[in-house]
Amino acid sequence: MKNKALSTFMATALTATLVLPVAPVNAASSDSSVNQSIQIGERLAATKTKVPAGDAVTITNITKDKVRTSNGQYNISDSLKSLFKTANSTALTNAQATIVVKKGEITSITSLTLKKAGTNKKTVYFDGGDAKIEGSLTVDADYVKVENVAIEDELIVTSRVKKSFSLDKVTIGDGITFKPLTARKINWLNVSLNDVKSATLNVERTKVDVSSNQTISTINVVDKVAAFEVSSNVDKLIIDVDKDFSLYGEGKIEQITVSGGAKVALDSGHIVTKVQVDDSKASVTLPVANKTELNKLLTSPPYVSVSAYGNDVLTTEKWTTQTDRNAFETAVTNARAVANNASASHEQVNNALTQYKTALANYQAVQKNGTKYGYGNGDKTSLQNLINSVQYVTVSWDGNNIYNTPWTTQAERNAIESAVSSAQAVVNNYYATQNDISNAIYNLNNAITTYTNAQRNRTAGYGTDKTSLQNLINSVQYVTVSWEGNNLYNTPWTTQAERDAIERAVASAQAVVNNYYATQNDISNAIYNLNNAITTYTNAQRNRTNGYYGDKTSLQALINSVQYVAVSNNGYYSTPWTYQYEKDALVSAVASAQAVVNNYYSNYIDIQNATNLLNDAISTYKNAYKYW
Repeated sequence: MKNKALSTFMATALTATLVLPVAPVNAASSDSSVNQSIQIGERLAATKTKVPAGDAVTITNITKDKVRTSNGQYNISDSLKSLFKTANSTALTNAQATIVVKKGEITSITSLTLKKAGTNKKTVYFDGGDAKIEGSLTVDADYVKVENVAIEDELIVTSRVKKSFSLDKVTIGDGITFKPLTARKINWLNVSLNDVKSATLNVERTKVDVSSNQTISTINVVDKVAAFEVSSNVDKLIIDVDKDFSLYGEGKIEQITVSGGAKVALDSGHIVTKVQVDDSKASVTLPVANKTELNKLLTSPPYVSVSAYGNDVLTTEKWTTQTDRNAFETAVTNARAVANNASASHEQVNNALTQYKTALANYQAVQKNGTKYGYGNGDKTSLQNLINSVQYVTVSWDGNNIYNTPWTTQAERNAIESAVSSAQAVVNNYYATQNDISNAIYNLNNAITTYTNAQRNRTAGYGTDKTSLQNLINSVQYVTVSWEGNNLYNTPWTTQAERDAIERAVASAQAVVNNYYATQNDISNAIYNLNNAITTYTNAQRNRTNGYYGDKTSLQALINSVQYVAVSNNGYYSTPWTYQYEKDALVSAVASAQAVVNNYYSNYIDIQNATNLLNDAISTYKNAYKYW
């Protein structure tokens, strides 16, 4: 998963319009459209084939032509053979389905729930072979990929899907619903949609990361969702959440509607056409408009000389009247106001660009060549073009406040501005000779080269790259803290002292990241030390179910496996038996082993000794069997 704070900070998303809550539409004026919608809905409902509810079964086995279920074995209709093929045996293991059976043959599926999970190294594939599920499909397991199937109703992703889920060439009638997940720590669920046809995504759980190669029609984000990421084009995104919310990702979103929420952050990497806020109590952070092109145009507006008739302007130069100059300067002033407005919307930036370009075209259209010949008769066009080509970058003292943007110091900026000023003085000098112009071009080229070489482009640090160290810090995974782990069930844990040690190591590494003057050697040492601390922390993690230091599961299983035979003094015909004292010896050994299991303070050695003694007792008991 990409770094969310970094994604937000790097955002260059655009928004066109912020629409505040509007008054309700007059119901009387929309009767005809409402009735028309109802009639269309009724016609669509009428055309949808009604399928019987069917029988609920659990799939236990699949052969070439038959499906074995908890209700018996059935043949498969031709339309469903591609869905029940043996290649789907793994995916359909213990799957729950509602089936319609006619004459011993499954003719349709009205619901299907996939229960078999894959791993991060081996995905479970369910390939429908272009078959149709005449109802809903539920995915109730992690690392599952569904392919080539048509789902008439909805696709439901349950809370058991926590890591990864993907769809490929799937058609869904009623949309995809991601059910909520309740846990202290929720990781991002990665969802990949490839050639998926679905009208709606209903997101009820936080931290769902959706990527799609197709435009998504509608996404509804609701309830307790605090964060959502989508990398795709979206027609409509509706946010109706209980509290704070952050949007991440990239792509184009036609409209975002905020129907509920507290602090709603929309400053992601998306290009947003329109934002509508229906909840007046919501505090909405709008997308950041991209002003790169506008700022570039405003760096050096191409002004020309002002004259009444042009007889005071060289033949090598252009001129306009003061009125024409004023009109263009007004457009420049208006564009700069938008560029300097931190809250400017995408629409305002686009309008400023359009108005500036229109004004520039009009300004250039009225420009004329001067009629005056210069004393030196030199051509200053190349020098003026070189002056106009200078691109200034941000000024900073140390670049510490700059993120991935070129910058120089004020002294370096002053040097290039001085060179530009000297060159412009030559352009403006009526008596400048061709030699003066050539020297000015040479000097300005040198100044531009020096200025370009002086530009830095880093995020922080004294010329060092701290990315690897920051990534290592972000990779640290903390586990539960416990005194002895007795309150945990099959959960990794460490003591508080071990947790404190890794936190101190992380804090030391972060201090290096935050230190502007940290050298590359400092960073390398910090990486080395943090790696050692992570290894020590990982090795210190325990994972047990009970006991002070031991896992007693195997010992209890051994106790439960003990089988006693008959006790006799004379024996049984063809039946194993022992004397009472031989059985008593085994019973005593079992009791001793059980005492170790029941002892909270039993350690690994106690458990191992008890296991060995019980195994010896079982062996002795079996060797004492008599068959006469």
